Amino acid sequence: MRWARLHRRGSLVAGLALPRHVTADALCDAVSARVGRPIQRLYLAMPPELPSGLVAVRAASLSIVIDAAAPRWLRDMVLCHELAHLLHGHHLQELDDPDALRRLLPSLDPAAVRATLREPVEGTLARTCFAGAAEREAEELGTELFERLNPWRGEQRWDVPERAAGVITRIERALGEGE
Repeated sequence: MRWARLHRRGSLVAGLALPRHVTADALCDAVSARVGRPIQRLYLAMPPELPSGLVAVRAASLSIVIDAAAPRWLRDMVLCHELAHLLHGHHLQELDDPDALRRLLPSLDPAAVRATLREPVEGTLARTCFAGAAEREAEELGTELFERLNPWRGEQRWDVPERAAGVITRIERALGEGE
């Protein structure tokens, strides 16, 4: 079961045909092509009672709303998590009445939200509307996307043959390293 989930997640990322050096723009473009709608990133100050990110679904596009106050690594993680929800095709919470934006974003001015989004909002993809399995899927795929967006480059180490150790030491000294 776990292998099937890992294989499906891997095939989702492989199917995106991401460039070698992934940027947030490239990631959004790839997911946009997959889901068939342009994706816009919006950074707004989010109140603490709201999730750090959500997706506003509109007729012609999607907006990923991310907490502007979050550190960069967290904004990237939220972006990847929300993109993962879109890639998995998770269901939407419909916004079928005029006060829905006020309930969803109680401390934000609904007129300002509508002006920022520039289109009526049809639904939202928010963490509070998903079951545990969907959240787990989004966390797993989101983490894989995050690793592509922010690859960790561990300390580079090479085995140096004993006969070259003296040369390496002189080079390090000349470069001001190893002191």
